[in-house]
Amino acid sequence: MKIKDKQIIFFYTVKGSTIKRVILLDILLGTVMYYVVDMVASSTIIAMIGSFIGTEGVKRLPRPINRRIITVT
Repeated sequence: MKIKDKQIIFFYTVKGSTIKRVILLDILLGTVMYYVVDMVASSTIIAMIGSFIGTEGVKRLPRPINRRIITVT
Protein backbone atom coordinates (compact mmCIF):
# COMPACT_ATOMS: atom_id res chain seq x y z
CA MET A 1 0.00 0.00 0.00
CA LYS A 2 1.44 3.36 -0.99
CA ILE A 3 1.65 6.32 1.36
CA LYS A 4 -0.63 8.38 -0.89
CA ASP A 5 -3.43 5.84 -0.55
CA LYS A 6 -3.70 6.30 3.23
CA GLN A 7 -6.25 8.81 4.49
CA ILE A 8 -5.64 10.47 7.81
CA ILE A 9 -8.53 12.03 9.70
CA PHE A 10 -7.98 14.44 12.59
CA PHE A 11 -10.63 15.25 15.18
CA TYR A 12 -10.26 18.41 17.19
CA THR A 13 -12.33 19.17 20.25
CA VAL A 14 -12.95 22.72 21.38
CA LYS A 15 -14.25 23.56 24.82
CA GLY A 16 -17.38 25.67 25.09
CA SER A 17 -15.54 28.16 27.30
CA THR A 18 -13.04 28.75 24.50
CA ILE A 19 -15.82 29.50 22.04
CA LYS A 20 -17.47 31.90 24.49
CA ARG A 21 -14.14 33.62 25.10
CA VAL A 22 -13.55 34.11 21.39
CA ILE A 23 -17.05 35.50 20.88
CA LEU A 24 -16.86 37.85 23.84
CA LEU A 25 -13.33 39.10 23.39
CA ASP A 26 -12.74 39.16 19.69
CA ILE A 27 -16.15 39.93 18.28
CA LEU A 28 -17.93 42.00 20.92
CA LEU A 29 -14.98 43.79 22.49
CA GLY A 30 -13.36 44.35 19.10
CA THR A 31 -16.53 45.91 17.74
CA VAL A 32 -16.94 48.19 20.75
CA MET A 33 -13.30 49.23 20.60
CA TYR A 34 -13.60 49.92 16.87
CA TYR A 35 -16.57 52.25 17.27
CA VAL A 36 -15.07 54.05 20.28
CA VAL A 37 -11.76 54.70 18.53
CA ASP A 38 -13.59 55.59 15.30
CA MET A 39 -15.64 58.24 17.11
CA VAL A 40 -12.56 59.69 18.80
CA ALA A 41 -10.12 59.54 15.88
CA SER A 42 -12.55 59.73 12.91
CA SER A 43 -10.26 57.42 10.96
CA THR A 44 -11.16 53.91 9.89
CA ILE A 45 -7.57 52.67 9.73
CA ILE A 46 -6.76 53.99 13.21
CA ALA A 47 -10.01 52.44 14.49
CA MET A 48 -9.08 49.04 13.04
CA ILE A 49 -5.60 49.19 14.55
CA GLY A 50 -7.03 50.37 17.88
CA SER A 51 -9.57 47.54 18.06
CA PHE A 52 -6.84 45.00 17.27
CA ILE A 53 -4.50 46.39 19.91
CA GLY A 54 -7.34 46.60 22.44
CA THR A 55 -8.45 42.99 22.07
CA GLU A 56 -4.88 41.68 22.06
CA GLY A 57 -4.13 43.74 25.15
CA VAL A 58 -7.09 42.29 27.00
CA LYS A 59 -6.03 38.77 26.03
CA ARG A 60 -2.57 39.35 27.49
CA LEU A 61 -3.76 40.70 30.84
CA PRO A 62 -2.83 38.44 33.72
CA ARG A 63 -5.75 36.30 34.84
CA PRO A 64 -6.58 36.05 38.52
CA ILE A 65 -5.82 32.68 40.05
CA ASN A 66 -8.83 30.96 41.55
CA ARG A 67 -7.65 29.90 44.96
CA ARG A 68 -10.00 28.03 47.18
CA ILE A 69 -9.70 28.50 50.91
CA ILE A 70 -10.16 25.22 52.68
CA THR A 71 -10.95 25.39 56.35
CA VAL A 72 -10.43 22.32 58.46
CA THR A 73 -12.36 22.13 61.72
